[in-house]
Amino acid sequence: MKRFGWQLAVAIALVAGAAVWFGWRRDKSGSEEGIDLTAAASGAALAAQMSPRPGHLPSPEGPYHGISWQIHHSAGAVEQARLLLPQIRELGADTVLISNPGYQEHAGSESFKVDPAVTPSKEQWREIFKIAHDNHLRVVLMPIILLSNPRGTEWRGVINPPSWDDWFEQYTKFIVYFARIAAENHVEVLSVGSELVSTERYTDRWHKVIREVRKHFPGKLTYSANWDHYKVVEYWDELDLIGMTSYYKLSSEPNPTLEKLVAEWAPIKRGILRWQEKIGKPLLFTEVGWCSQEGASIEPWNYYYKQTATPAGLEEQRRCYRAFMDTWKDTPEVGGVIWWEWNDTPGGPEDYNYTPRNKPAEKELRAWFKSVRAKRTATQPAGT
Repeated sequence: MKRFGWQLAVAIALVAGAAVWFGWRRDKSGSEEGIDLTAAASGAALAAQMSPRPGHLPSPEGPYHGISWQIHHSAGAVEQARLLLPQIRELGADTVLISNPGYQEHAGSESFKVDPAVTPSKEQWREIFKIAHDNHLRVVLMPIILLSNPRGTEWRGVINPPSWDDWFEQYTKFIVYFARIAAENHVEVLSVGSELVSTERYTDRWHKVIREVRKHFPGKLTYSANWDHYKVVEYWDELDLIGMTSYYKLSSEPNPTLEKLVAEWAPIKRGILRWQEKIGKPLLFTEVGWCSQEGASIEPWNYYYKQTATPAGLEEQRRCYRAFMDTWKDTPEVGGVIWWEWNDTPGGPEDYNYTPRNKPAEKELRAWFKSVRAKRTATQPAGT
């Protein structure tokens, strides 16, 4: 999703983490500094070394019914996990998607980095994943790239480095770093990328990235494509799940009726399913969400559309939730739905952002989680 308001969060993160960076970049001699991956074990070897996966979790095969949590700072991340992950489980979710960024200065930069002020340490990740699993939550780990100093309206979808060979070499190390951590901690699903639109034409390079990740991670793989760009991706055959966001324009005016929203979804759904039939992989909606703003159905990706909290905005968010639920219920091609997002803000009637916390949309979400959980329980074999 093209996010228009992330600059403030990035600025705060950079101030907090200005003292230390770790990452990958080439110096003038051509050598590299960063995390040593030479001792990495294969996915099969890692699986053999790991303790058994906790037995109280839902099946790793899906479907995944969850909500997302973004980690913006490593300091306090474990404490946030202790607070938020039980709340996510109490909502009724069986999965949490955890997103964490690496940074590239701007779209034309030649390198990007992982900031230890933003990305948890391996020890912190271990504790975070344990808290998730102890709360009966499967994990989708989604590392992303953000721009720390974009030029104008640049975002990660328009990355254009001086050398694509160098960029993909660095990106491979970036995603393999997370793949190894994910493998060591029984993470169920790893997203190998998110909304990297300008990179998607390099199919052969992406095949190499995914095959390298497979050497280190034995779980399921996906890629989170933009809602308007998933058909051009030509490496779905290398992945287990078709990941896509869902920020479709559903109206031209604020406050559409539920009936209008459902009607707008109908042709979108038909088009997705016709295409999905050709690919033959389950759909995973990696980001489903609307701000509680009037006009959220017009530009769902733009949380600066109308920065005002109103009763009508809360109701529009609720209707958008309900329209998605009504549209996609009882659709076996859907292998998972992840709602965007849950965080430690209070939410409520004064909040105009994505979280459903303490809003009418939360009631819809709780009822949906209860419904899908009941269906899953009814179809599970006895004793599982």
